[in-house]
Amino acid sequence: MIIVIADDLTGATELGGIGLRYNLRVEITNQIGVSIAMGTDLLIINTDTRSMALAEAIVQLEKVLDWIKGLSYTFLFKKVDSVLRGYVVAETVAQMSVTGVQRALLLPANPRLGRTIRKGKYYIQDKPINETAFSSDPEFPVKSADVLTMLGAQGEVQIKSHHEVFPKKGLVIGELSSEEDMHKWLQIAPEDVLFVGGSSAFIAFLEHRTKSVKNEKADENQVFTGFKRPSLYVCGSNYEKSIQRIQAWRMANEPVCYLPVIQSGKMIDEGELLRWKERVNAALTYHQKAIIAFDNELVSKMDLAPGFLRDSMAKIMNDLLNELSIQELVIEGGATAGAILAHRQIGQLKPLEELAPGVIRCSIPKDPEIWITLKPGSYPWYML
Repeated sequence: MIIVIADDLTGATELGGIGLRYNLRVEITNQIGVSIAMGTDLLIINTDTRSMALAEAIVQLEKVLDWIKGLSYTFLFKKVDSVLRGYVVAETVAQMSVTGVQRALLLPANPRLGRTIRKGKYYIQDKPINETAFSSDPEFPVKSADVLTMLGAQGEVQIKSHHEVFPKKGLVIGELSSEEDMHKWLQIAPEDVLFVGGSSAFIAFLEHRTKSVKNEKADENQVFTGFKRPSLYVCGSNYEKSIQRIQAWRMANEPVCYLPVIQSGKMIDEGELLRWKERVNAALTYHQKAIIAFDNELVSKMDLAPGFLRDSMAKIMNDLLNELSIQELVIEGGATAGAILAHRQIGQLKPLEELAPGVIRCSIPKDPEIWITLKPGSYPWYML
């Protein structure tokens, strides 16, 4: 069995979709100590640590690592954000310490998405990452394209190319300009390293280390016929293109239902919330779908903490889902998805269909009546 430890939910489901491509039986869990289905090939554990404070994140990671000591597995992979949001170095060092590994290889870049690392700098489509929308991320804003600066690394991290000698100890970040570079890294990496990276690194890891064979039919064009109705599309992403898309849908008279703006520390007005729920119900009745998001123009003026907004949305969505009867729930944004599932006490997902890279449709063992599709905010694909 392969075990992946991921720091957010959409990252976990993204690798679950890749597992499906490679004919693996996949299970995703947010909970420690759950029963793992017999025959599972790929177990992905979402720690949700990217949404925590650093000290809390390390404690949670250590609990997961303690749990998996009792599981039978062959390979271990740590999934991190491809643009290095979260506590990448701290969590990797902690995992190395607990597992007794002396060295790790971090391959975060994804050349397929135009995300590359060259000469110590991170680029998105050949533009320095600090000049892209990631510079305004509300929780992990990128203010420099220098990778070591992005990581806040202080001497414990080295950036190398695959032509250089791999050190005996420590964390190495691999420079990557192409998929060929990725595969060369997997070919030359020592057997005793902890592999850390994004989806592109996981694909190479499956092919080189686990010898998994891709289902070639996965590349055939498969027509997605659309979500079952009625459906809810929930956008919790602060990625610029996501915000612009919601605004464009609203201008095009799509059924966008902006959540009532919540003032920090205060309860939302019950009358206003009731009227909002009535609008959502009307949208589901007449359009068989509703699009839910915060109005970012209003939210930005109120200087509300991302964690407060995320938790508020999760609470409201939990109440709404208790009152509605829907067949599909689509959530954009890993932290938002994690919060909503936590409020609904959904601990396990079964990936069944990869609609696009990173866009994974799952069943919920606890609630088989609803399909759930999860999508990272910075990834394309916006089928409604």
